[in-house]
Order: sequence, then C-alpha cells, then structure tokens
Amino acid sequence: MDTNARPPQRTGWVILVLMAATNFLPWMEPLIGETLSADLVAPASLRTSIGACLLGAALVAITWLAGRYANSPLPRAVTRPRLLGFRIALVSAAVNILAGCALASRGAESVIGPLRLGLVVGVLWFIAILPAQVVSAYLTGRGSVRRLAPAEAIPTLEAAGPRYASQTS
Repeated sequence: MDTNARPPQRTGWVILVLMAATNFLPWMEPLIGETLSADLVAPASLRTSIGACLLGAALVAITWLAGRYANSPLPRAVTRPRLLGFRIALVSAAVNILAGCALASRGAESVIGPLRLGLVVGVLWFIAILPAQVVSAYLTGRGSVRRLAPAEAIPTLEAAGPRYASQTS
C-alpha cells in the first residue's frame, strides 16, 4: 500500500460553490425588492440577474477546469496557488455579501451621486468581483492537481523492481 497517497481534497468544489452561491446575493436582492411591491418583476431585470449568476457560475467552473488541466508554469511569485485562490475566493465572497447587504438595506433604486446603487453594484461585480473569481478558480484548479516531479514521472528499471531488472539482463 502506498503510504504517500493523500486522500482526495474536495476544497476546490467547495470554493466553486461558495463563489456561485454568493453571486446570487447582489443579483437577486433587487428582484426581491421589486417583488415586495404590487408590480411584477420586469423581464429585462430578471434576465439580467439570472444571466449574470449563470455567467459567473459557468466562467468559474470552466476556468477551474482550465487551471486543472493546464501545463504552463505559474509565475514564481505564486508558490501556493491553492491557498492564494482560496484567499481571493473569500475576499470576493465577502464583497458579494457586502454588496447584497447594501442593496438589501438601501434598495437598488437608491442614488449614490449621479448613479443608482444597483448599477454601481453591477459594474463593480463585472469589473472586480467576477475577474477575481475567475483568477481564484484558475489558481484553485492549478493547486488541486498533484504534479509529479521529473524524477518520479519517469521510472527507472531499478525503481520498477527486480522483476523488470531481471528481464533486461
């Protein structure tokens, strides 16, 4: 039995679910505010909210898979990609939660300077939160694969055991 075998880690999936779940907070909160009134939700805002959530979930999942199967070397500054990806995911989830709380307390239609709060949160999500989640998913995917060292990848005849060494003599 291989004593160096590690049990499989499922934190990559947990991080993906965390990012996808927190994306619903800033996008669904304006819809909840609209449905509390007598009017129905406008189809355009419903499509935008659901589309943003699905886009975020799809991009995060695809990027995680791309990172998992990537062969290019990471920059030297990224020594522990899994930990860095987890930290970025936590920060983006916290910003998502804060944006959802701001929308819940003030309302999407409240004005901040010349802009509505819902528009500011949407732009913040597309410019900062979604790219952070994509980077986090890539790094988490890269960190979830155990790469073999060059010496481990190509077994020698001595390392293969006496059965193979006797066949070559």
